[in-house]
Amino acid sequence: MVTPQATGRVTVVTGAGGGIGRASVLRLASRGDTVAALDVSGDALVDLADEATRLGLRVEPVIADVRDVDAIRRSCGALAERFGRIDYLFSNAGVDSIRGTVAQMATEDWDTVLGVHVTGAFNMCQVAIPHMRGGQEPAIVVTVSDYSIIGMEGNAAYVAAKTALYSFAKALASEFVTKGIRVNAVGPGPIDTAALHAGRSAEEYAERIAALVANVPMHRLGRPKEVASVVDFLLSPRSSYITGQLLHPNGGNVMW
Repeated sequence: MVTPQATGRVTVVTGAGGGIGRASVLRLASRGDTVAALDVSGDALVDLADEATRLGLRVEPVIADVRDVDAIRRSCGALAERFGRIDYLFSNAGVDSIRGTVAQMATEDWDTVLGVHVTGAFNMCQVAIPHMRGGQEPAIVVTVSDYSIIGMEGNAAYVAAKTALYSFAKALASEFVTKGIRVNAVGPGPIDTAALHAGRSAEEYAERIAALVANVPMHRLGRPKEVASVVDFLLSPRSSYITGQLLHPNGGNVMW
């Protein structure tokens, strides 16, 4: 396998162990970036690193919890010291949906979902941005969701987190546009990842997929690599006049 020509760019991806994060790591590394892949799961990172090695890609696995700001400071500081800067950040870390009505939801579950999604993104951006000054047209992408726009019954914590992240991305875009850092959000529709299986029996999964597909004009689930292609675009000079926006790879699930 021929190693892609190095771009010199340093990219950080959180929630890198599976699904959209994993697909994005491989996509961004395949264009020649050095990609720091952050995840709480060491096993997932070992598997990702093995695949990257087989493909001749530059992937640096980093075990870290985005809620642990000290660990994030150490990780990003080490990257910046080693490579001189950070060019791109894909803040994608999340937690499997904790379902239930507002009346039933435990405060601890609410705190977990908001902590990983929202506080985690805040930690990553606050720590990474100082290392992005002087990068190659630096940019940030934050993962939100279709549900940031349309809501969702029985999953208030997830919807609240993703809506907060959409607003957070716009606030960041406004704050850092004059400093040359673009910030955008990617809002996937129903994507075929392990998260759709989480907490569901085989029958419940089949019913859920049928319901999702019925509402998608393209009549299928999306694939992680299709979201990764949007992330690739937003974390590149090809999107140099785009900031503060939400792009939806969703098969037409939400049009607005």
